[in-house]
Amino acid sequence: MYLKSILVIAIILAWVLVGCKGNVEIVDTDATEPTIPATRSSDANTPDVSSTKHRLLVKSNASSSMAVSPDGNLAVAVNPDSDSITLIDAITLESVAEISVGDNPRTVSITPDSRNALVTNYDSATLSVIDLKQGKEIAQYGVGHMPYGVVTNGPHGFITEFGIGSVSVIDVNTGELLTRIQVDPFPSGIALSHNAEKLLITHLFTGKITVIDVPTHTIIGLASTGSETNLSQFIVIDEEGKKAYIPQTRSNTTNTAPLFDTTVFPIVNILDLDELQLVTKERITLDTADKPVNMPFSVALSPTKHILYLANAGSDDVSVIDLRTNRGLANLTVGSNPRGIAIVPDESRIFVNNVLDGTVSVIDAKALVVAHTIQITNIPLSPTLLAGKKLFNSASSPVLTNDNWISCATCHFDGMMDGRTWHGFPDGPRNTPALFDVAQTMPMHWSGDFDELHDVEITIQKIQFGKGLTGKPAHDSLGKPHSGLSAELDALVAYLSSIRVPDSPFGSKSESIDQGGSLFNTLECQSCHTPPLYTDLKLHDVGTGDPTKEKNSHGHGIKFDTPSLRGLWLTAPYLHDGSA
Repeated sequence: MYLKSILVIAIILAWVLVGCKGNVEIVDTDATEPTIPATRSSDANTPDVSSTKHRLLVKSNASSSMAVSPDGNLAVAVNPDSDSITLIDAITLESVAEISVGDNPRTVSITPDSRNALVTNYDSATLSVIDLKQGKEIAQYGVGHMPYGVVTNGPHGFITEFGIGSVSVIDVNTGELLTRIQVDPFPSGIALSHNAEKLLITHLFTGKITVIDVPTHTIIGLASTGSETNLSQFIVIDEEGKKAYIPQTRSNTTNTAPLFDTTVFPIVNILDLDELQLVTKERITLDTADKPVNMPFSVALSPTKHILYLANAGSDDVSVIDLRTNRGLANLTVGSNPRGIAIVPDESRIFVNNVLDGTVSVIDAKALVVAHTIQITNIPLSPTLLAGKKLFNSASSPVLTNDNWISCATCHFDGMMDGRTWHGFPDGPRNTPALFDVAQTMPMHWSGDFDELHDVEITIQKIQFGKGLTGKPAHDSLGKPHSGLSAELDALVAYLSSIRVPDSPFGSKSESIDQGGSLFNTLECQSCHTPPLYTDLKLHDVGTGDPTKEKNSHGHGIKFDTPSLRGLWLTAPYLHDGSA
């Protein structure tokens, strides 16, 4: 109890430590109507969407990093590392324009009249409004922390705010915050039903789906797709409005003898929207319906052909599933890290956004082949860093994993944690830590037995069951170094070293934070959680280990590496076994 009390105090202090960006309005989660700053280009036209809902039927639409305009003329892809979006002529397949937006854009949604696009900028906490005819950004509105998914009915944008657990409703004309709806933590994907009646929200680390009534802005339902489901990215609603399809990963955390094919399972869950119940018998288990794939991410439906197209971000492919039989029709190799997919209105083409190649793959729906590849951006990362980022997110090569099953990103999506405690790790039960500033806080692992980042070669070989990047058996983690043995391993380490602590949404000034800081010092928490890293980089026995479960091969027993407290607001649960 004493340790947990200190941990709570540390969480309060951590809000100060991670800081916040000076040019973004920080949301006070206790406030009901925070001010939202807006910027608009001086020569911009106001988005003309005031009467859209009266003139156009609003079809179901869902957030994704790839979208096609309702009139079928344009495709729009977000470029996260380039801080831009690209407009593509959906008829000629020519790249029309690349438009700068905010930092790290994640998803895009197009208004029903096909005139404007809305883009969430995750790192700058803004929403960009794009005039598709002019091909330029005409406004950028401040929104809540870590905006992720976005959909629109024309007049309004609906945004999931990942960092503060909310959904905001924005007036597209003015940027005014109309309301903010508190939901469960880490909302990510969002879908708008036909006629804009309901919103469905996924939550990244759980199988929960929140249902919001649009006219009243109230939560009217909460469904579960299973406590073991994870990485719930995007969600789509079928044409009849009866079912929702959710690509997910099931985590078999209680398995005490994990193998590559018994640890995580790629699935598409189906939710009955009338009953808000999981339709278990229709669940698509992708390793049997198609082939083993990694990190099912984004989905598009072909209603007249009863076909589901699924972009698998880790295995760099698209699964094509016949919904009448739940069997695969094709598996198509695309580019690196496909995180978005969209289908044209006549269902003849499917666009896939390969965010780590800077390309869009175009699938011919009749022939079921990748007919075209369009270059949409030049990713502004060094060759080494880009190569490392691709390796981190990939399960497509046998050097990284066996049979496309596991990538680094499976447990550490975008360098985060997965909110899980795995019972079958070699050392004992292990709560997945985030990788924020990991290069500065060595040693690595709760048992402190990785003394260099290059020791992730052991993880690749022993946990992901890959052949490895060095081409030879891994050394003991405290033995000979792995650094310098492989250019690919060096690249992966370069990427790991680039992962930074995300900004906190909680600001830096409040009475509770001041009180927490005072208690932190009074209780001498800093003796182990030493500034500025808020770790002493040492192992300690703090009374939380179970000698019967700890199996560290280097004799560290029940001593654990002191975790850094930076970014602690994001990384629950806590302690080596997730017990706090």
